[in-house]
Amino acid sequence: MQGPNAGEALTVRELVERAGLGLEVVAGHAGLDRVIEAVYIGDLDDPTPWMVQGSLLLTTGPRLEQEPSLGVQLVRLLRQTGMVGVGVAIMPFVREIPEEMARAADEEGLPLLRIPEGTPFREITSYVFNALASRDMHRLRRSVALQKQLVEVLLAEQDPAGLVRRLGDLLEAGVLLFDGSGRVLEATPQAPGGPGFAAAAWEEYRAVVARGTPRSVLAVAGLHVAFREVRLDHHVAQVLMAVFPEGSLISEFADAALSFAQRLLEVELRTGTNVAAVRRRTRPGLLEMLLHGRGTVAELGERLLQHGIDAGEAYRVLALAVAAPGGGRRDHPAVADTMAEALLDTFDRLLEERQAPFLSRRTRGQVLALTPLPAVEDTDEVVRQAAEVAEVVATRLRAPRVDVGVSAALTGLTGVPRGAGQARLALRAASLAPGTGPVVRAFDQLGRRYRVLDSLDDAQLAELADAVVGRLRAADRHGAGELLGTLEAYLATGCSAADTAAALYVHRNTLRKRLQRIEEVLGLDLRSTGGRVEAYLGLLAAEVLATRHE
Repeated sequence: MQGPNAGEALTVRELVERAGLGLEVVAGHAGLDRVIEAVYIGDLDDPTPWMVQGSLLLTTGPRLEQEPSLGVQLVRLLRQTGMVGVGVAIMPFVREIPEEMARAADEEGLPLLRIPEGTPFREITSYVFNALASRDMHRLRRSVALQKQLVEVLLAEQDPAGLVRRLGDLLEAGVLLFDGSGRVLEATPQAPGGPGFAAAAWEEYRAVVARGTPRSVLAVAGLHVAFREVRLDHHVAQVLMAVFPEGSLISEFADAALSFAQRLLEVELRTGTNVAAVRRRTRPGLLEMLLHGRGTVAELGERLLQHGIDAGEAYRVLALAVAAPGGGRRDHPAVADTMAEALLDTFDRLLEERQAPFLSRRTRGQVLALTPLPAVEDTDEVVRQAAEVAEVVATRLRAPRVDVGVSAALTGLTGVPRGAGQARLALRAASLAPGTGPVVRAFDQLGRRYRVLDSLDDAQLAELADAVVGRLRAADRHGAGELLGTLEAYLATGCSAADTAAALYVHRNTLRKRLQRIEEVLGLDLRSTGGRVEAYLGLLAAEVLATRHE
């Protein structure tokens, strides 16, 4: 007698051919490869109520020779209830198995075994029980090893990508991980068909869900796809799929592996959600500290690491705002703040989904964000990345337009206020652009004068600004007229008196008197290039200074 192979499922064929018990297949050869899950001994006409599916029945058949119809009935009952075979003992009651019973066994494909005289039932049950115990122990060991490997991968990489790759290796199958909207988050090299297959698998999954069909296996392009829903707070957050070749059966091991991976992903999502909640609460305060220079370098560096940001790496500051239809800004403070709050929430969720490190906060109708992600040298690539983010945010907000200003690449924590000023200046330039789509401007695109002024410290900027803006504001307070606004309009129109008068809705004589008064207050000649440049630099200095401290 050969012992059962450790870890292999015991089939009726193996019991007959390997057990060495003299068993003979009388009929029902088509079912010999069915797996034996249990064995039952009994002589009842209908023993199935006391049997589990997958059982092999052993019987002495006390009335089979006298009433052959009972054998036919027994075969059909066993097949209908999911049993895998029946063994009939020769003697003391049966000398030959009735032909009617054999014909029924062939028709049903249920193995009918002849148990020779002198073979005790206990030897058959002992062989089956040993095989089942060995198989169960093998399954347990394999399952524990699988779980250990998946947990170790997830702990080591802190990322579902490693788990997906390892699961694919263990199952020798392609594995796909989708987010709740059908976007592929991770895929193993074994996954077939590229984006086309992934899209088809997702559509088939959605169709099965829509029909309410209680299934966990799909048929896609001739392949078997087993799936598990990864849920968070009763909502499907991710879908895990394993792809197997056509005609293959999804093993119990594969089924258990998918279920365990599903639970690990749910734990990872829950942990990530808790971490994200902490980060969401602490982002605004940390960015506020950086903007106002509070905290030690060591303290700030440690806090930044908790948000996935290395204090020594390059970063950029972004300023975002929702524009009104036609490109106008929603200037009413309450409206602007409400829109900014919605913008902040949408922006945060998008970057969290993409697992991007960042800080963000709402400030006066805008959103400020610090991120190392777009810290590349190519300004066009920076603008492209920011435009893609703005497009997605605008779509989710159902807003006609989201504008973005992007600072230059900066290093060092003391540069954050400067970066915020650069981003706000760029945002102002973006807000002036026509059209309805998202507009992105980088500080690097604003021109040399802005870059020169940006290199000055606050005291130097204040000196330039006070020489022009400060003096004109003082004159306006003493009733000299709208001198500051007039100078801004005059320079904005290219020093055209006609265009300035039209923009301000004043007579040209009124404009001429205002310009004369401006020259007196500033001590400049606006007809000369030097005078205009000095006035222009004073206005720009005030703008740069203001954006640093908004």
